[in-house]
Amino acid sequence: MNDHSLNPIVFHLIGDIERSGLGDAAGLDLRPALFAGYADLNKLRYDFPVVLGQYDNDFARSLSDITNDIIDEIAPPGGDGEFARTEILRLEREIRTVATRNGPLPLTKAWASVARTIHGRAAEDVSDSLGECLEAARDALHCDGRLVNCDADAPVALVRQAWAIDQKAKCYDSRKRVDELILKLGNILGAETWKTEATLSSESLKGSVGASFEKAFDFDVMSEMLTPSRPHEPLPSDRRRRITWALRTLQSQKFFVSEKWSEKTGRRNGYYAFLFKSAASARKAIRERIPEMVELIKAVSIAELEIANLYDRSKHDAFFNGFGEDTLLPEDLAFFPSYLVVLDGKRLDANEKGRILDLLSLGLPVKVLAKTDDILTGLLGEEGPLPSGGLNWQLASMAVGLNNVFVFQSAAANLYRHRHQIEDGLAYAGPSLFSIFSGGRGGSDGLAPYLVSAAAVESRAFPSFHYDPGAGRDWASRLSIDGNPQPEKDWPRHHLSYEDADMQRTDEETEFTFIDFVAADRRFAKFFATMPDGQSPQDMVPASDYMALSKEKNTNAVPYINMVDADNRLHRLVVNECLIRAARSCLDMWRSLQEMGGIHNSHALRLVEQERQRWQAEIEESAPQTESQPDPTGSAEVVPEQSANDGLDEAEPPRDVNPDEPFIETIRCTTCNECTEINPTMFAYNDNKQAYITDPATGTYRELVEAAENCQVSIIHPGKPGNQNEPGLDELLERAAPFI
Repeated sequence: MNDHSLNPIVFHLIGDIERSGLGDAAGLDLRPALFAGYADLNKLRYDFPVVLGQYDNDFARSLSDITNDIIDEIAPPGGDGEFARTEILRLEREIRTVATRNGPLPLTKAWASVARTIHGRAAEDVSDSLGECLEAARDALHCDGRLVNCDADAPVALVRQAWAIDQKAKCYDSRKRVDELILKLGNILGAETWKTEATLSSESLKGSVGASFEKAFDFDVMSEMLTPSRPHEPLPSDRRRRITWALRTLQSQKFFVSEKWSEKTGRRNGYYAFLFKSAASARKAIRERIPEMVELIKAVSIAELEIANLYDRSKHDAFFNGFGEDTLLPEDLAFFPSYLVVLDGKRLDANEKGRILDLLSLGLPVKVLAKTDDILTGLLGEEGPLPSGGLNWQLASMAVGLNNVFVFQSAAANLYRHRHQIEDGLAYAGPSLFSIFSGGRGGSDGLAPYLVSAAAVESRAFPSFHYDPGAGRDWASRLSIDGNPQPEKDWPRHHLSYEDADMQRTDEETEFTFIDFVAADRRFAKFFATMPDGQSPQDMVPASDYMALSKEKNTNAVPYINMVDADNRLHRLVVNECLIRAARSCLDMWRSLQEMGGIHNSHALRLVEQERQRWQAEIEESAPQTESQPDPTGSAEVVPEQSANDGLDEAEPPRDVNPDEPFIETIRCTTCNECTEINPTMFAYNDNKQAYITDPATGTYRELVEAAENCQVSIIHPGKPGNQNEPGLDELLERAAPFI
């Protein structure tokens, strides 16, 4: 086959493999090129597996962190320490393999098993040294818990562990408060009973002491001494009724567990459960329990007033007679255990999402874990082209719209890194939603769920963010998207090195897009076609560059992505237009999230531009006239022509500007950090905290153009590209034209 028989644009536009002359990607074991270094995650050190337990201010610890602590304790740098360090890291690597293969198991059990295996394989000359090293490492292992790998079950395991710890602490505090009220109310009623004459009679005292002490006491004298000189005033009947009712209500509550435990059922007898598997069942239970919640808060309030002897019938009777559901305050709701609803991705249809939002809108301390294993099902459609929407993070976006819901969205790969946000959501007094993509199923066969879920965040298919209504009153305080890689960019950019057809090393910058994420899923192979080895028409451009082109510029362009096979051989795949549309829809949603997170905010940029134009107009108006004006006195004095720079900054020396060289008008820099965030090596600050270009060769022309576009006062001039082989130069030069 030769270039003349290829017509990749035919596949790109209409998806016709035969007429295009391209190869069918279906059936090929291909992965995104940036996955090439992650074939076996067990050989890498990363966040998983984690060990679930109850540690100091934590509910999980990474196996890598635990190993690091042991190395710090018993394997100092150099000498024998290096041998111990090597063996401990090998131990960690094999425990990671066991956790991946066997699923959850106790850390100490896995540790002991792997240590025996390693020691049994050791050569005779190192057996003793290795045995001592492994024994020291075991002695330095100061924690235990269940090993959990990053798989389809990881989100539920981590959130339930954090919830159980939070629930235990909350129930302990509330139960302690209830028990103290019960004791004090009982003392009030007991004191009244003890002071009655019948209780203090000689016969009653004799019975309470017992027959063995009858001869030791004169109970007639004792009764006379203990009986008050004044007649006892009993509790008013209405107060006794209030105290008795409050005491009975506190004793019969079913919200906070006692010490009773049934080993047979694994539940605390007679008390409410707070773990549910559907929004409807949780809502039904809450509605049924609200009357009891109202009664319990009412009993607690009355008990505290009576114990302090502050109950005033003229004020409090009317208040408590009208006490109802609408009287409960947020701190009253926080008194109760929180409800956890765990929803599997299979049940997250449109109806269930509606029920979730309805449940969250109640404002009660409900915590919803909406786990999904496949975020691309909505893109499959029935027949024909891909629909433009269908991503599964609209639920979190809609929950943010409720305004008072704590929302945390992320992928399983990020859960350990963001575990404190899970704790914050559980501690939040109101409703919370945890929307988690596990990466555990779908069409990404052979890829580790950790890699799939991390790629979902990287590609903007399932971005990470959290919204905390309790953090402040504005969006800047409440919403954060910092958990995403390179959040200021459309797509994250990475360095890719590979060997071309001529056996030459090639380096290029590549962006990981939504299309790359979809390409890892075999169900979507029909939207890609392979180019023959070594053939690449000149009008082919990376998919990320293609999406940035205007419609006029991409008329004849063909988008492609780089993939690798099992042998890490590079393949160039043409992308069908249907998938380009889906990627643009994803990008639009990401840009909206960026704006809410304070990045590229259109309102702020518009105000900055207006201020820049106003400032420029003021400068022009204040500049002195360059033409001499007639002198009304008839004087022949000539006014010298002045430079337009006069009065701006006398300390700035004039310079000859070469439009082909990139430069910054440093004196006008407002220190906005836009350029230094793009490339802190190429852009730097001087002693006045104003930006300048250090060396254009330390960055790309694309970064220069992006910096010019992002600059709030338009003082960055990208010049001409230094590397004429940089991808997408035609489009970049067009974007750079207004700034040259």
